[in-house]
Amino acid sequence: MASKLKKTLILFIILQPFLDIFWLYQPPISDFLGMSPATIIRIIFVGVIGVMFLMADSTKKINIFFGAYVALLLVYFVLHQWNAGQFHSLMPGNFGYSTFGELFYIVRMVMPLFILVVVYRTEFNNQTLEYVVSWLSGLTAGSIVVSNLLKIGLGSYIHQWGKGGIIKQYGRQRITGTIFAWFNDSRHGDFYGFATKGFFNHANTVSAMLLMLTPLVLYFLIKNFNWKNVVLASLQMLAGLELGTKAAAYGTVVLFVMFFVLYFFFVYVMREMNFNWKPIVAITAILIVGVGLFHYSPSGNRQVSEDQIEEMANGKDQDKDTAKEIKHVNRKLKRLIKKGDDKKTAKYIEKHTSELALNHNYARKSYPVHHDLTFWLNVLKWPVYRRMNYRGLQNAIWQRVSNLNNNPKDKLFGFGYTRLTNMGLIERDFVSQYYAMGIIGTLLLVVPYILVLLFAALMILLHFRERFTLRNVTLGISSALTLGLSLYAGYVMDYLTATILLAFVMGLLLRGAMGKDEEVSDTLDFGKFHMSRKTLKGLK
Repeated sequence: MASKLKKTLILFIILQPFLDIFWLYQPPISDFLGMSPATIIRIIFVGVIGVMFLMADSTKKINIFFGAYVALLLVYFVLHQWNAGQFHSLMPGNFGYSTFGELFYIVRMVMPLFILVVVYRTEFNNQTLEYVVSWLSGLTAGSIVVSNLLKIGLGSYIHQWGKGGIIKQYGRQRITGTIFAWFNDSRHGDFYGFATKGFFNHANTVSAMLLMLTPLVLYFLIKNFNWKNVVLASLQMLAGLELGTKAAAYGTVVLFVMFFVLYFFFVYVMREMNFNWKPIVAITAILIVGVGLFHYSPSGNRQVSEDQIEEMANGKDQDKDTAKEIKHVNRKLKRLIKKGDDKKTAKYIEKHTSELALNHNYARKSYPVHHDLTFWLNVLKWPVYRRMNYRGLQNAIWQRVSNLNNNPKDKLFGFGYTRLTNMGLIERDFVSQYYAMGIIGTLLLVVPYILVLLFAALMILLHFRERFTLRNVTLGISSALTLGLSLYAGYVMDYLTATILLAFVMGLLLRGAMGKDEEVSDTLDFGKFHMSRKTLKGLK
């Protein structure tokens, strides 16, 4: 049963990139089933893995642990449901709270935590781990690079800029140019047209996947140098640049530099391996090419594009007709505000979101102007660059909603994830969970990842000689980067593709930190003699 469990778990992990394909989350597929088929597949897999795990590794301690955790969740859900029912806002329907949606969200958040426990109880030697990482890297980074070359990848961002600001849906559209078009001066600054997420759902989620996998790919490039690992490392660099997010582009480059340093540390200080010039030459060559491409990449041109958008919204760099139209819209809006006709003012703002540099989806759909004109008039006083910062706008809207509700118990129990999604997710995880699920919900659902990371780091430091290995350090870097990205950019902790892979990596990290993989860890090299860390520990 243990062998079957391990094979099922490996298959489930490798399937994750397939289950993040964009169209699985869009109508008509998602409407037909009521939810994404990817979610249904994951639930079935986790159910099967759960049964197999309890049959293969059921102990009294594990049963008590799971029982206590489920009991806490049930008590929390009752209190959360009670508090959410008292919610008040200016929006009709209070953003469509759903009891089933809340319960389903909790189940989704618990699934990766369960996988973390299963991975922790399952042995993964380096050969098996390299097999899994190679598949994940090939499917994730490889598909982004290939779809870019074929010019069939989807745009990373859901907006394209136009005459007065952000006006055009772009996340459903194909990119306008391949990597070869980056070097065309006439296309300089076309960030939104070049950045591609391949066929995946969210660019930020893919960023997390790439940053999670890059350290592991580099680890195997160092420990098991071959052309397959060189190709995978090259794909990780290219995909990080092509995706267009700052996290993926800058993060990938920094990781290559970091592993250049780590290589020499573990060769000459920790003496975990002998010096081999091949991996260091490969890392250096890929890094040089990546840095050279960075200037021409979507990320390198992002500031140019954003400056162009701001200039256009401010009336600069426009044709005369466009500039005249924007000035006319602003003058008429000022006259409507002076007259005090709130209905006409709100309707006019919603009609001219582009010219006013407002986010169309927020101003007309998620939090319509006519329901809270006071808030949007204050937003129009912001500088253009601030209005265009949709993350800042998201936070401002939710602060406004929270203040209007004015319920101190929201801090403990939250006012609902379904409300948050109907409004527009805050692109900062942990902050998002704080509003939606409260402090208690955040402690139960997302803080465990931080606690596991801190505990693993502590155990590694307490057993420094035996457990401070390149493998454990690599797993720690992958985990920490993913959690850091979730705080910075969001769209990580709420998305199962990222959290299931994170649970897999953190389960392995916890195993290494507890010394459970010492028997399969790498060897220490002493000239012609090779001695495992476990054997060395026994000789002491």
